[in-house]
Amino acid sequence: MGPVSSVAQSGLKVESMRLAVSANNVANTLTNGFTPSTVVASEAAGGGVTGEVFKPRDLAADARTDGLAMAAASKTDLVSEVVTQSMSSAAFRANLASLKTDQENFDALISIRR
Repeated sequence: MGPVSSVAQSGLKVESMRLAVSANNVANTLTNGFTPSTVVASEAAGGGVTGEVFKPRDLAADARTDGLAMAAASKTDLVSEVVTQSMSSAAFRANLASLKTDQENFDALISIRR
């Protein structure tokens, strides 16, 4: 696997993670006290990216008084989740196109050597 393939595959993994986290956020829109997570991408040593799921501190736990939890609505912003999913989908397709182009270039080089 070449450097372009490695970078594209790492991008695919991060965008898959981002879509899964966003889907979980949407699925829990009606869950009282739910705090949505986000995926933070960072540069990987040697190229590519890595992703880490970040969940803000649970504010509902701070609202507990005498063992009783105060019911709070979900903090999921559906508009933000739609934007996240659209951008992630576009980035996924771009990484997939890079992977496909790298494979086509590799195939062309192999056919020249024959």
